[in-house]
Amino acid sequence: MHSKSKLSAGGGVFPVSLPALALFSGSLAGGMVLFALGPTPEKLFFAVIAAAAVGVLLRYPELALALYVVVGDVKGDDRVAALLPVDLTLALGAILLAGIIFNLLRRKPTVPLPGAYFLFVPLVAMMAASLYYTPAFHPGLEKLARFLTVTGIVIVAPFAVLGTPQAMKRFLAGFGLAAFAVCAWSLAHLGGSERLTTPTNNTIGLGHVASALFLLVWLAVVPRYAFPQRILTYPLLAIPALALVGSGSRGSAVACGIVIFLSLLFNRRFLLDLICLLALGIAALPFLNIPDSSLEYLATLAGSRSVSALLSFRGELFGYGWKLLEQHPLFGAGLEGFRYSSPNPAVYKWPHNIFLEIACELGIPAGVIAVAIFGSALREAFRQVRDRFAPGFLLSQLAAALLLAGIVNALNTGDINSDRSTWLFVSLVFVVRGLRLDAPERSDIAVPAARTAPA
Repeated sequence: MHSKSKLSAGGGVFPVSLPALALFSGSLAGGMVLFALGPTPEKLFFAVIAAAAVGVLLRYPELALALYVVVGDVKGDDRVAALLPVDLTLALGAILLAGIIFNLLRRKPTVPLPGAYFLFVPLVAMMAASLYYTPAFHPGLEKLARFLTVTGIVIVAPFAVLGTPQAMKRFLAGFGLAAFAVCAWSLAHLGGSERLTTPTNNTIGLGHVASALFLLVWLAVVPRYAFPQRILTYPLLAIPALALVGSGSRGSAVACGIVIFLSLLFNRRFLLDLICLLALGIAALPFLNIPDSSLEYLATLAGSRSVSALLSFRGELFGYGWKLLEQHPLFGAGLEGFRYSSPNPAVYKWPHNIFLEIACELGIPAGVIAVAIFGSALREAFRQVRDRFAPGFLLSQLAAALLLAGIVNALNTGDINSDRSTWLFVSLVFVVRGLRLDAPERSDIAVPAARTAPA
């Protein structure tokens, strides 16, 4: 399809490229802002870089989506926050929305929303209704607004910007590079006493990013090659593996381990790679300077004598969430009701389980809706991975793996607005379904399969 349209004025018709018009408008606006602030050589240099970056993101909004997912893990660093006078999440969100509009104007293909997503309508309606009785009106209103905007973008945007196989591949490449940068940054702190973190000082966030990157490389890069060539991909796996272990994020480690085990059922050749990686990791462990605190925390997965000891403070949060649910089973305690009534609101802000959070704050019906949304994604993922000979099977396998990892993460950490990657992974499953349905018309959907050489 062509990206040019015609603007008419008077009796003439002038062909105008929409990207060119956007670039002109952005340049004009940027120039006015720059000279209003007072130009300096440094400002001019960064203005040119920023304008070029914005132009690329507008042209390829799937890259903006990839950055949007991880921006929360980097914007807490003072050096990163100083790059823009506005919040980076809001800036990327605005660029992503503009990119979606340009995509629609250029008639780029989109993927229709699944029927299960209409369940978000009653869920949002319950959120809005709960503001009538929540004991924390203003925090609850802010939570609803964040879900409709910051979180809502990542739920809907994949259907608007990942409508072609090329866009999907660019998104995965952009997400992989961004995640790789976050993981590589964390490794600079090996040898310290504290667990590794993202630039925002978040150990759990680093675990989520590292786990997703490992699965991306494991399922989308490693299968492309026969065994001798696959050895060359091991350094790509080593970076997220080190970051994951160094973060001490138990939930992400469990999620990654489950997906790796299941991947062996679909490709037994992975077993040799897994044995090699484990042997190399054990041999190199004494020389990696991983913080003792990280290893000790991960060791609690096997060393805890009871479930309560394993859950630690999360056990108290789960217990209080169940208590609220028993007290308010039908309508819940209202948005942000958990934080308002928790024994320690400064520390215990949410029950560290998205499904329990929704149920105890909005009631059992809302919890059932949330389970139905995730359940429909799981059912669709299972249906896709059963069809091993259809085009795009590896893409379906990757989407299913990320979804499973996201659900495990949602069960033990975060709230509905903090873990945007989980919502993204739910959407990716349905986007991949749309791409596979159009496979006869889009023959390039298939991720290149592994070579047939023996392992």
